[in-house]
Amino acid sequence: MKELMEEKAAGWFTKGYNCCQSILLAAHETYSLEISPGFLIDAGHFFREGMASGCTCGALVGAEMALGLVNKEQGLDLPPETAGALHDRFIKAFGSSCCRVLRKKQGVIGKMTKQGCKKITAGTAGLLYELIEEIRSSN
Repeated sequence: MKELMEEKAAGWFTKGYNCCQSILLAAHETYSLEISPGFLIDAGHFFREGMASGCTCGALVGAEMALGLVNKEQGLDLPPETAGALHDRFIKAFGSSCCRVLRKKQGVIGKMTKQGCKKITAGTAGLLYELIEEIRSSN
């Protein structure tokens, strides 16, 4: 299932949705969230390219938002520290949560094709899935 969620996120990204929107839409499909996809697309609209300033990666923002939605809709009752755990996993996987830093590592071709962002988006969807499933199995 982790790979399927990663594929879903990459697929949405390929269709032209930004990193945040792609994570939210993949979570919507994976966890059958009751919120409308249109609302998720609108909510994630301004979280592309580090909120257009190179700050926090939109994929991480989308994953944190999705974590909150899954928590509420599926009654996981997660502690606030769960957000920090997701952030820490993101840093460990990608080296930074800063979009500017992540994009700088991609080089010119990576920036132009956005293949690096697509990989980060897919990888972040996988991190989100792993964290949710670990929590579920421990409850």
